[in-house]
Amino acid sequence: MATTRLRQIALTAVAALIALSGLSACATRPVNQQIKVLGSDTMEKLTADWVRMYMRGHQGEQILVRAGDTGAGIASLIAGDIDLAAASREMTEEERALAKSKGVRLRRVTVARDAVAIIVSPVNKLTRISLEDLRKVYLGQINTWQKLDPSQNAADPIRAFGREASSGTSDYFQKHILQGDAYGGDVKLMPSSEAIIGGVMGNRLAIGFVGMAQAHQAHDKVKILKLNMSSTAANAAATTTVSAASNAETSDEALSSDEYPLSRPLLFYYDLSKEAKVKAFVDYCLSKDGQAAVSEMGFMPAHKTNASK
Repeated sequence: MATTRLRQIALTAVAALIALSGLSACATRPVNQQIKVLGSDTMEKLTADWVRMYMRGHQGEQILVRAGDTGAGIASLIAGDIDLAAASREMTEEERALAKSKGVRLRRVTVARDAVAIIVSPVNKLTRISLEDLRKVYLGQINTWQKLDPSQNAADPIRAFGREASSGTSDYFQKHILQGDAYGGDVKLMPSSEAIIGGVMGNRLAIGFVGMAQAHQAHDKVKILKLNMSSTAANAAATTTVSAASNAETSDEALSSDEYPLSRPLLFYYDLSKEAKVKAFVDYCLSKDGQAAVSEMGFMPAHKTNASK
């Protein structure tokens, strides 16, 4: 398994447990009931926020959240080591086959929506890039900034940052931008989205991709490039900008309606045999309060109707 970054957040209602230590009958479930969540680092802060809010009304329960990547979450779910996998991509055919071979029946729930943002340093002069030129950058076919922006120095190389293969964001990027091709040899693979932001923010030659909500949260550190549907290279003809004019901008409406080119669902997967254990928490994430947290974190609601439930 590829190296992953695992940060553990133990979220328990400690004060409530102390206050209720003599009133265990008030707890709706045993104190040792524990829900384990592992998966996409794109969803880490959102999931942690959901847990904190949920725990206010569910004293005596414990939810343990670990952030690594989608691949690690799905693998652990199939192995029976966790209860919920947070995923920023769909399961692969190989993962589905493995689950079937082990007799594990999984349920897929869309809990929010996000998009993949293309980021550069705020000091970089580039403001937009086409999907085709982005592909060429990550295949190593465009390797200097002047090929994208004639005002830049011909000697300035492009330093492209990507994610390891087990990342859901990387999987999505490779399928939708690289069309299944492998990264070029000069692309530096990073262990997390935060590592990409860190690598880009202080390097005027760098380019990377992360979740849109993560990019917005780091707005003071990185710049989000607008997307064009046609080439932005220095010798290209006129471009069609992915903007309000084409209904493919980074607006709330665009992300929730799949009109933005790199929009994607954020998912929870769980074993149907554990549905009774996780259902209350999943339902909370889809509730009015849960979906309000989605918007506050810079993501989009799972479904338009959720906002009014």
